[in-house]
Amino acid sequence: MSFPRYPSYKDSGVEWLGEVPVGWEVKKLKREIKRCVSGGGLIKGEMSSESAEGLFQGFSASGADVWVNEAHYREPGIVLSAVGARCGKAFKADGQWAAVANTHVFLPKHSEARNFLWYLMNDESFWEKGGSAQPYIRVPVTLGKSLAFPTLSEQTAIADFLGRETAKIDELVAEQRRLVELLKEKRQAVISHAVTKGLNPETPMKPSGIEWLGEVPAHWEIRKLSQLFRAGKGKNGQMLTKEFCAENEGEYPVYSGQTENEGVMGTWNQFEFDFAESGVLFSTTVGAKAMYLRQLFGRFSLSQNCMIIWPTMSGCQTRFFYYHFQPLFQFHRALIPEHMQASFRIEDLYGYRIAVPPTDEQYAMVAFLDMELAKFDTLTTEAQRAIDLLQERRTALISAAVTGQIDVRALSPTQAMEAAA
Repeated sequence: MSFPRYPSYKDSGVEWLGEVPVGWEVKKLKREIKRCVSGGGLIKGEMSSESAEGLFQGFSASGADVWVNEAHYREPGIVLSAVGARCGKAFKADGQWAAVANTHVFLPKHSEARNFLWYLMNDESFWEKGGSAQPYIRVPVTLGKSLAFPTLSEQTAIADFLGRETAKIDELVAEQRRLVELLKEKRQAVISHAVTKGLNPETPMKPSGIEWLGEVPAHWEIRKLSQLFRAGKGKNGQMLTKEFCAENEGEYPVYSGQTENEGVMGTWNQFEFDFAESGVLFSTTVGAKAMYLRQLFGRFSLSQNCMIIWPTMSGCQTRFFYYHFQPLFQFHRALIPEHMQASFRIEDLYGYRIAVPPTDEQYAMVAFLDMELAKFDTLTTEAQRAIDLLQERRTALISAAVTGQIDVRALSPTQAMEAAA
């Protein structure tokens, strides 16, 4: 990325700002804001999530995702996520709109400066924060920062440039994300076909009598899971909370129904289970991520909202069923109505029926899937790396433009493309 710089710079007089373009004015951010207020007392959960006649766009800490009965503002503004994990994220608001709790509203002194200010403010690292468990934005402190501002016409030119260039980057990011989703779909299709149809396309088939399976190889056995597996939960689930683990850290992981951090909620100096050799299947049991499956090894304990599943017959290869259960769980998870909280019980598991191949075929399918899925994982990693690089470029471009490190005023779209190459 090689954009031109301004012809001349001056010392800003602010240590952290350094030099700024000649002609830019150094002043506190609050001087560019005519009104700054808390989002108000509206509660997101009490608002409509769908548009309807007579309703107005509402902004929560997550963005423009609610609709309200009354518009509180009728001019361009900026809504800031002020509390929680996403605090520091900013959203542009236009037309007639309102904001709900856990936000801050900023109305610019000059409406034509709104987009420039949004690019400046939509940066989580820009905002001073307080709190730890529940972070929040220290609005007065941040508004007291000294920044460099170009003229209004130059602010508009910079914002227009960033609008064009970030839109191009956003489209490239969207393409890579579509690729990631396509790879996920193909990955799941490879798993589903292998574990339900086998690897030999010439093998004779038979009806399984199971809705989600259809036809299966004729020599596979149809069995209930209760005949092949046992499932269990941790005896100390209620005790093993995040707070307990934080106070009693140890060497053994404690798994819970969360999906972040590979399901590890914390650690403990004791363990309930030891599956060092064969491994065991782990599933979440409650909520939006219920029936999320992974394979665990070693010593560990279980918190709440999860279970482990292990074979009771020697002919069952654990890793094969890690793959086999994925389309099985996906099918049954889809049967739960969206308005209901998903719940996966041990008795539900025991009632499922599956088609079981001979042990040697289980090992062959595991070898095949491990090899094929590694290819998908490599492609997915490459796509995610491309996304990360594009987002880094986007952030760097915005920062450089709004701080005067680069001069984009006179760049045509073609020149901008050449400079970014």
